[in-house]
Amino acid sequence: MPGLRRAESAAVERPSAVDWSPRAWAGRASPRLRYVAGVAALAALYRSAAEVGYALQFAGPVAAIVWLPVGVGMAFLYLAGPRFWPGVLIGDLLANDYGALPLGTAVAQTCGNVLEVLAAVVLLRRLTRGAHPLRSVRGLGAMILSIAAGTAVSATIGAGASLAGDVVVADDWPGVWRTWWLGDFSGALLVLPLALAWAEPLGAWWRRCGAETAAALLVVAALSELSMRSSVVFPYVVFPALLWSALRLGRRGATVAVAVAAGFAIWETTRRVGPFTFDSATDSILATQLYIAVSALSALCVAAVVAERETLAKRLAASRTRLVEAGARERRRLERDLHDGAQQRLTALSVRLGLAAEEAADAPEVAGAALAMAQTELAATVEELRALAHGIHPSVLTEHGLADALQRLAADSPPGLRLLAVPAARADGIAEATAYFVVSEAVANAHKHARATTIDVRAVSVDGTLRVEIADDGAGGASESGGSGLQGLRDRVEGIGGTFDVTSPDGRGTRIVAVLPARR
Repeated sequence: MPGLRRAESAAVERPSAVDWSPRAWAGRASPRLRYVAGVAALAALYRSAAEVGYALQFAGPVAAIVWLPVGVGMAFLYLAGPRFWPGVLIGDLLANDYGALPLGTAVAQTCGNVLEVLAAVVLLRRLTRGAHPLRSVRGLGAMILSIAAGTAVSATIGAGASLAGDVVVADDWPGVWRTWWLGDFSGALLVLPLALAWAEPLGAWWRRCGAETAAALLVVAALSELSMRSSVVFPYVVFPALLWSALRLGRRGATVAVAVAAGFAIWETTRRVGPFTFDSATDSILATQLYIAVSALSALCVAAVVAERETLAKRLAASRTRLVEAGARERRRLERDLHDGAQQRLTALSVRLGLAAEEAADAPEVAGAALAMAQTELAATVEELRALAHGIHPSVLTEHGLADALQRLAADSPPGLRLLAVPAARADGIAEATAYFVVSEAVANAHKHARATTIDVRAVSVDGTLRVEIADDGAGGASESGGSGLQGLRDRVEGIGGTFDVTSPDGRGTRIVAVLPARR
């Protein structure tokens, strides 16, 4: 049908509204095209950051006080993935000045810069294990360690290549290495946290903190201008404003405030104005780099502590809610068990005793049989109540302590459970009960879900704490999400002021460590 085919063709060719927004375009683009675009974007950003660094250059052993491209590369590869590393290579090749350096030295420096970014990103991803580096003191420490290690790679290769190419002499090598390392370290410390903090969705944060953020930045800028315009050494007057930004506005406020303060310090020092200006360019660079590093580390540490405390408060509130709900569910379960079991038996026992009393009055010779049946019913009721009580709290734990309870648990568990250590002395009942339930739940999970063949349990008393550690060789990959048993254990432990940690890489088993406050 030619007419129908022409109509279909016209319908296909009819223009329609197309969404050309970056997000929609990225969704329609092929993976290869998105990869090429990402590499090109990284190369352009790296090259632009290098131009900024060259614009802030000093006459001395290095080109700039801070080398911002290293932070750009680390931030891009951490957020988008290490596979975009060719963008760092292309950007560095475009940024290198081959007329000022021997070819071999320039190529070696480029290799060092690429390895620097890759080493820092891979190490940071491994140390944080998917956690945000700025949300905890531990994550911040991992980020600082990763940046320091990665930049040391570039400083060593770059300074060594400069020495080999006769760009510097041997006596200058230690100073060149130090300035190179501090420049890269400061650049990464400015750009990487800033990118990580502001890459997160803002949500309601800007409506809540936007005005205060603007006011804090104005104060930081005013104090920076005041301190940097004077030859008197009091640049640290800006620190209270930086710490206030970190305390009130968190990691976003801290990173942008540090960037503003560092920008003033770099700009004025390159113009040879302010407290960091000395006769020696090397001394000026070193003083400025140390100021940037100290201010950034101080503000980021405060922001990390604030984020950690906020996370802990939210988790504690959520765990309290879950504990209340769990307590309510447990009460309802006990009510059902008592109503359906022991209460029914006690009711039947009351009826039997009433019948036995009537029979004893009318026919004493048959009352014995009725009383024997009542005794049997009473014994069954006692056993049911004892089993119910054992499910709530093991009697051996109350009577003999955690050591005996763990030994009983090991004896009743399937083969493979090894009890490596038990407390030599008793602790308070709350700590012992919590430790017992952590061990019993972890052992049950290891057998049921992880298919572990070996489970090692260690419980020791150290300096007023009860430390419990359970490690298995199971499948790993245990998660606390979705209301799992691990989340319930964390609620129990943190509910009495303890700490709870789970390490469970896929295919490498699970290790649980609970540290509980315990009194003798």
